[in-house]
Amino acid sequence: MATIKTKQQIYDEIVLDLENKLGITLSTFGRVLLRILALVYAGALKLVYLSIGFVQKNVAPDLADPEEKGGTLDRFGLLKLGRRRFPATQAQYTATVTGTTAAVIPAGTTFKSDSNALNAGFLFILDNAYTMPAGTGTITIRALTAGSESRLVVGNTLTATSPINDVNRGITVATETVIPQAAETVEEYRAKIIQAYRIEPQGGSKGDYRLWGYDAQGTREIYPYASSGNNNEVDIYVEATIADSTDGYGTPTLAILTDVEDVIEASPDVTLTLAERSRRPLGVFLVNVYPIVLREIDINIASFADLTAGKQATILAAITEALYDVRPFIAGIDIVAERNDIFDTNRIGAIVLSALAGSSFGTITMRVDGVIMSSYQFDNGEIPYLDTITYV
Repeated sequence: MATIKTKQQIYDEIVLDLENKLGITLSTFGRVLLRILALVYAGALKLVYLSIGFVQKNVAPDLADPEEKGGTLDRFGLLKLGRRRFPATQAQYTATVTGTTAAVIPAGTTFKSDSNALNAGFLFILDNAYTMPAGTGTITIRALTAGSESRLVVGNTLTATSPINDVNRGITVATETVIPQAAETVEEYRAKIIQAYRIEPQGGSKGDYRLWGYDAQGTREIYPYASSGNNNEVDIYVEATIADSTDGYGTPTLAILTDVEDVIEASPDVTLTLAERSRRPLGVFLVNVYPIVLREIDINIASFADLTAGKQATILAAITEALYDVRPFIAGIDIVAERNDIFDTNRIGAIVLSALAGSSFGTITMRVDGVIMSSYQFDNGEIPYLDTITYV
């Protein structure tokens, strides 16, 4: 790949080239016309180098910019995954409302989630006019802010932003009818595209189950296994993105699990024929779709010298980030050189020293689900998460 030079480097090379060819030394005072020309041409050539750099960056999906920055990442996604990035979806809820019989709530009425709601201050809209059947009714409202940041839970209250004739302004969430999902990030999309290029489709291999699962919105990773002790069955463990998980650690919602099950059975591309959409191999009688298995990690660090709140925050962030990449290794899909399924006390020490060079501390102990272990290998859909770090 071509090295993208700075404007100063280009200018210096032009000056040196002129001096060598003309056999002179270009003056920095007085008559500096040639130096001015060198500066002008350096600016023009810099634009050429920037164009070269952009092309180099966008010839492969690992570095390509997204569509909104003029790049080719989304084009790679369309070609390899057959889809664009998943957009955020809007939540919908049924809510109870009280008022006078036959009173009408106009279409377009907006409600704002109250301060005691899971996410306060978000607006929700009534899409269709509603006529009160009696003193109590049920309306369907839709979030105006897409994504999980506006999610509510049953029992949360909202208040109409303007008075409604013969109807109380306050409403209460009764059920969640459409679960909101966050937009797929550029890096999540990129990772799935790269996986699609690495995995060779084989009509039912482990790699196929992973690629098929990516068609369900909200998935971060898919971990497929031949079901132990069960012939012609496959176990699929599903990890959700942090934003779409139920606990902030990757546990998928029931809706995501259902979607994964559906896309393993058939492609979501409705433009294909039924025969072309079929996915699950004929010899596989049952596909079991499970949420990932969380493993709680608790760490004790003894005799940490000069410990401060700032250092504790730095260590917490470093170990949390490291654990986010510790995942089960799926032979036949994952690259051996990138294997990262073991976490141990030696690694914890290395992470601490990398985050805070020169730190002094004593023995490190680790508990996995409450059991002291010096090392643990994550398999069968197991996902680690950091619970506590204690300094003793």
